[in-house]
Amino acid sequence: MQLSGGVVVGLLFVAGLLLSRIHFCMVAAVAKASQGDWATARAIALISFGVSAVLLALAVASGRVPRQLALEWPVVAGGVLFGVVAAWNRGCFVGTSIQLAGGDLRALLSMVGWVLGFLVAGSPVALPVLPGQLQRTALALGALLMLLCFLWLAVRPSAQPSGARSRDGVAWRASIACGAMLALVDNDLWSWDPSSLARALAQPLALADSLQRRDPAPLLGLVLLAGMAAEALLRRRFQITWPRGADLVRLPYGMAMAAAAVLAMGGNDTQLLRFLPGGSPHGWVVVPAMVAGILLGLRCPAPLGLPRR
Repeated sequence: MQLSGGVVVGLLFVAGLLLSRIHFCMVAAVAKASQGDWATARAIALISFGVSAVLLALAVASGRVPRQLALEWPVVAGGVLFGVVAAWNRGCFVGTSIQLAGGDLRALLSMVGWVLGFLVAGSPVALPVLPGQLQRTALALGALLMLLCFLWLAVRPSAQPSGARSRDGVAWRASIACGAMLALVDNDLWSWDPSSLARALAQPLALADSLQRRDPAPLLGLVLLAGMAAEALLRRRFQITWPRGADLVRLPYGMAMAAAAVLAMGGNDTQLLRFLPGGSPHGWVVVPAMVAGILLGLRCPAPLGLPRR
């Protein structure tokens, strides 16, 4: 199956809208879960589940198994470092993108830091590519299903006010649909995650060559941002917020996030929306390492201070 550029743009636009609607942010999910609110964590797990289910179905149909990488210690260190700095930044790759799409220009400082970080950090570590196996993707799908059962059964959601309409039904449908769309794009090897735009901007010569060849892949991150911005406008929460002096710490924090993502073979967006649901062994270790790093970052004083909320 080969999707046309127009179909990919449409899928990514709607996926960006849904990511914003769900308020996808790994930092926020961990912070809320530590206080007993697991709604965002459930939504993220559902998105990964949707990605995994579609990737497995496509792999069975076409025989093309998602890319799977071996586990080595640098990716674990990169995961912990990414989580710590993302907590200090007050947002992961996706969460920061949603902030910017909602008019928060302070997030733009983080994104500039990402570009500079990818420029300085260079190429990621070379991990061995494992022979792709359906069993790993199927195991990932089963593990995600068990995680979702735990999140729904072992952790009770907060009580709804009398007569209030539960959002759980809407949330799980939107989350699975979002994951399915992203899996369809990923199966065609398009670069779509939020951090891909920063990586492209960090390589201006390669970007110029792609544009000259009329290859839109490096700029598809803009489509996700457009979808997120559309959701903010539709929900009437778009509001311009200008950065101040205290927000300049986002620049070095953004650079550190990019460097950690290079070390971990991907930031939280790549891990949660591609490697973990695809059954890559390194993804199933890096994501818990990022969670541990976020918890550490939420509890440790930030060395340069924290940006304004």
